[in-house]
Amino acid sequence: MNRPDIRRLPKRANPQEAVDKLLASVSANVVTTESVPLEQCVGRVLAQDVFSDLNIPDYDKTFIDGYAINTKETPGASPAKPAAFKIVCKLFPPDHPTTLQLQSGETVYVACGAPIPKGAAATVKVEETRLHDNTVEVVREIKTGEGIIPLGDDVKKGDLLLRKGQVLRPQDIGLLASNKLTRAEVYKKPVVAVISGGDELLKQCQNDPSAIANNYALVVAGLVTELGAEPKLLGIMPDALDKVTEKIRQALQTLDIVVTIGGSSVGVKDFVPDAINALGEPGVVVQGVSLRPGAISGFGLVDGKPVIMLPGHIGSCIGGFYLFLAPLISVYSGLKPDEAVPRVPAVLGEAVETGPQFRFLLVNVRRVDGKFVATHVKGGSSALTTIVQSNGYTIVPPHTNLAKGAEIKVCLFSKLELTQIGN
Repeated sequence: MNRPDIRRLPKRANPQEAVDKLLASVSANVVTTESVPLEQCVGRVLAQDVFSDLNIPDYDKTFIDGYAINTKETPGASPAKPAAFKIVCKLFPPDHPTTLQLQSGETVYVACGAPIPKGAAATVKVEETRLHDNTVEVVREIKTGEGIIPLGDDVKKGDLLLRKGQVLRPQDIGLLASNKLTRAEVYKKPVVAVISGGDELLKQCQNDPSAIANNYALVVAGLVTELGAEPKLLGIMPDALDKVTEKIRQALQTLDIVVTIGGSSVGVKDFVPDAINALGEPGVVVQGVSLRPGAISGFGLVDGKPVIMLPGHIGSCIGGFYLFLAPLISVYSGLKPDEAVPRVPAVLGEAVETGPQFRFLLVNVRRVDGKFVATHVKGGSSALTTIVQSNGYTIVPPHTNLAKGAEIKVCLFSKLELTQIGN
């Protein structure tokens, strides 16, 4: 090819093979961990198995307000013939540990969470007793263990609390805290540079400085956040090779992943692939995939760091984002590639036919008569409203005919979509 109006002709790589190349390039040392205070750990991915160093609870305790008694003294007890016990003291949770030893005919008032004294084998609820001065009457036979949470009932010393790879939920944080831990070793959040490209965006900024010209960057940055990474918006790069190269070079110096929006197609001012090649080996690895929309997507590597090239049209940009960036963030975060977004089974609301390329099919999923129905959302690759009306996607192979009612797996854009699909 030798045409002044075409900078390059991108190839059409198989999408899955392209993703496999990207993930195979991620070396183990880029997936790093850090120790984080528990109060900051919700949503983070645990980087190691955690075993209990103690029993929970670490003593026999009552889970009711009542009286601790020796059950051997209650056989035959009834309202007509109660078993009587002398109240010798009261115990509350802060009284653990206690050295108190009950003698025959004695009882202790125990508040919920209080330790069980020696000589007692159960607790009886206050409402199942009759009180007379410092004597309490038990009006039924009490079985051993009633009202007591025994030592190690919840967790025993040495038990596996949480496995490596667990996405930490509030209840998981509570379990770690109950084991007297204050921090957890989690995978670091990858920091993702988001760079927009185009003189037209810079011109918009000059014409109206208060406007946000690179609104697609906000979409990408928001999705990066939703997937558990930390975005860094680095502004707009002009259509000049030296400026593009410098912008990407600066981002690569300090950040984990670089994402460009626009500037990677066949036009004479699409300099992103040239910049990547100029910055280091191996440079551009995949330039173009057999995916519609999203065909201009690709990636390069500069000294081990990935640069994801997303197209400038928002529909194509979203296709490239979920093809390349979503699984990449997932791996950096300590998860499997297919754990990036929620997936739901659905049936197609209409027939779908694909041509010679893989189809990034935008859908809107809703619950209808107890099942999820995915409706194809139609629109141009540059229409943001098409993305707004969608809540997920599925990738359909080439030359495929899917009938109405066909069963598919839908990848939702993020966890946020889960709150809407049932409505």
